[in-house]
Amino acid sequence: MRDHLYLFFFMIQFSTGCILSDERQTIEITGYTGGSVVLPCSCAHPQSTAITFTWRFQHSGRGWIKVFEDEEYSGRRVLFNESSPQNLSLLISDLRKEDQGYYMCKTEQYTSIHLTVKGCDLVQSTEKLIAVTGYAGESVVLPCSCSELLAKPEQIRWMYFVEKTYKEIYPNEKIEKHKNRVKLLNQTSPGNLSLHISALTAEDEGDYYCSVSSQTVSYRLRVEVTLRTEKPHIHTSISLSTLQPSHQTQELEPPQQPHQTPQYVFILLGVILSVLLLALLAFIYWRCRGGRNVKMVTRDEEELNREQDNQDDVTYSAVVHVKTAATPAHIESDPAEHTEYAPIKVRR
Repeated sequence: MRDHLYLFFFMIQFSTGCILSDERQTIEITGYTGGSVVLPCSCAHPQSTAITFTWRFQHSGRGWIKVFEDEEYSGRRVLFNESSPQNLSLLISDLRKEDQGYYMCKTEQYTSIHLTVKGCDLVQSTEKLIAVTGYAGESVVLPCSCSELLAKPEQIRWMYFVEKTYKEIYPNEKIEKHKNRVKLLNQTSPGNLSLHISALTAEDEGDYYCSVSSQTVSYRLRVEVTLRTEKPHIHTSISLSTLQPSHQTQELEPPQQPHQTPQYVFILLGVILSVLLLALLAFIYWRCRGGRNVKMVTRDEEELNREQDNQDDVTYSAVVHVKTAATPAHIESDPAEHTEYAPIKVRR
C-alpha cells in the first residue's frame, strides 16, 4: 500500500511539470560591458523536467520580447538545459548597455530577474591637459582607464595630433612612425586602457587623447634626451671651440678639477700620516731608552752609597768602670782586671 502511495505522489509531481526554485521573485544581477553573465532559473525538484519554457526581455518601457527571437542576442546566448534538463539558466556573453533591463523565465510559473549592465566611464582628471614626461630610447605609459575596471568599452581609440589634425594610432596605426610601438595594458583588467609607447624618439613629443564613445581625456607628451645622447654634442662643441682658446680653456678646466683635486688631497694626507707615524715611533723609542738609562744610574748610586756607608762605620770602645766592694788598704788590686769594653757603631 505504501508503494502505491509513493507512486501516486510521484505521478502528481511529474504531471505538474517544473516548479521553479525562485517562483515569483525578482533577482538582482550585475554585469559589465564586454563580459558575461548567467541569469539563474531552475526547477526545484532535480527529477522534474520543464515541458515548455521561454525567456523574455523588457527594456526601456517596451513590451516583453522573446530572447531567442531577437537578432541582437544572436550568437551571444546559451542555455544549460541541454546537459541538465532541470537547469533553465541563460548565459549572455559580450554584454552591452542595451542588454540592461528585466528578464523573465517562464514555465507554468515565472521568475523575474533585473539585470544591471555597467559600462566604461573614463576617469576624468582635474586638469584639461595631462602632462606626461618620457625619455628618448625608453618607454612611456599614457594612463587612461574606466571607473569600473571590469567594464570593457565597446570601442576605444587613441589619437595623435600631427600635421594640424588628429590621426589614429590605436587600434588602426595610421601613422608610420607609431607602427609596432604602441599597445594597450589591459591584459588583466579590461577597463585599463592605458597606452604603452616603446622606443621613444623626439618626434613622439606632442598631444594625444584617449576616446571612449563620446568621452575623451587629453595628454601632452614631452620627450627628454638622456645624458648618453647628449655626450656626443658636448664633444662636438669642444672640438669646434678650438678656434677660440679662451672658451676652450674655460670648458676644459671644470672637468679636470673633480679628477685632480682628490689625488693631491690623498697624497698630502698620506705624507702627513707617514710623518706623524715616524715621530710617534721615535718618541716611543726615546722614552724606552731614557727609562733604561735612569734605572742603571739609580742602581749604581745605590751601590756607591752602600760602600761609603760601610767605610764610614767606625767602632768605638767605651770604657766601663766597674766598682767593686771596698778592699782593705793593704790589699792592692790591678785596675786592668776590672775594666770591660763594649763596641759602639757610629754612622756619619
